[in-house]
Amino acid sequence: MLTRKEFLLTQLRACHNQNGWFAPLNVALRELTTDLAVQRRRQSTNSILGIVHHLVFYNERYLQRFKQDSVPKIVKSIAETFEYNDSGEIAEVWDDLRNKLDNLFAQWEEAIIKCEDAKLDSQTPDSDELWWSSLAHLAIHNAYHIGQIVYIRKEQGLWETWED
Repeated sequence: MLTRKEFLLTQLRACHNQNGWFAPLNVALRELTTDLAVQRRRQSTNSILGIVHHLVFYNERYLQRFKQDSVPKIVKSIAETFEYNDSGEIAEVWDDLRNKLDNLFAQWEEAIIKCEDAKLDSQTPDSDELWWSSLAHLAIHNAYHIGQIVYIRKEQGLWETWED
């Protein structure tokens, strides 16, 4: 039987870089150009860049909470976490976001490996939820949005298979 830590690491790795029941992030973003990352089918849908920005926002926030037990209050609406407004070159922004998310997933793996089991069984700040449960939900959240990225790529005609 898997321990909580092993279970969370299995979920994280499935979302990050290990093939399993769905395409992991590193496959979903493979060879994705900036032009394709910013495309939207309709104004009401998110771009892949927007989804990656949203994932960076939440993974960074939860990692900070996990490591330090506190973060500033959210000043953004959920919709705003999908928007990336930067005056920099969009290709640079895309590369930075993609690398940042990959790095956050690696930091999550390291944090979970190094944490004590008691941390996973403790309550999250400002909530009755236990950390292991909160992190399981974060992994589901990540998987959901990775699925959206794959769907967008399919709509773009850029998804044949995800198996290596």
